[in-house]
Amino acid sequence: MISVFGMRTLILCFALLTGCNYYLRPNQLPPAVNQVSPEQRLATWNRAIGVLLDEGYVPTTLDANACFISAHMRDDVEVGKLQGTLALVTIDPDGKLRVAVSGHGTYTSADGLVNDLTAEQDRITKAILPPFEPGAPPAPAS
Repeated sequence: MISVFGMRTLILCFALLTGCNYYLRPNQLPPAVNQVSPEQRLATWNRAIGVLLDEGYVPTTLDANACFISAHMRDDVEVGKLQGTLALVTIDPDGKLRVAVSGHGTYTSADGLVNDLTAEQDRITKAILPPFEPGAPPAPAS
């Protein structure tokens, strides 16, 4: 018969081996920030829509005047361990591009989730950034 202490130890070991669910809500992780020229603001915003679609995100809010996009990862796509991923893309009038990604997943530590979300932000940002020709399709994201 296992004592209460032994049972707690067994549960803790199982949780460490299998991982726990960790969550990061929007704006809990600093966004990836970059600069585009104000003249390229709308073209970059349009490019961001294609990049997000290529990455498996479905835009839920598109505002061309504010250069804002809110998009959720499709449910039928499994990218790594991330789940329920939300991407927010904004480009302010001065050309500051911000990409913020939030979500949850099963990890052995919260650092794993932070690392994956940071990598996702950086990957999306690099795919969105110029140089690109007007009317050219988005560059494939790796």
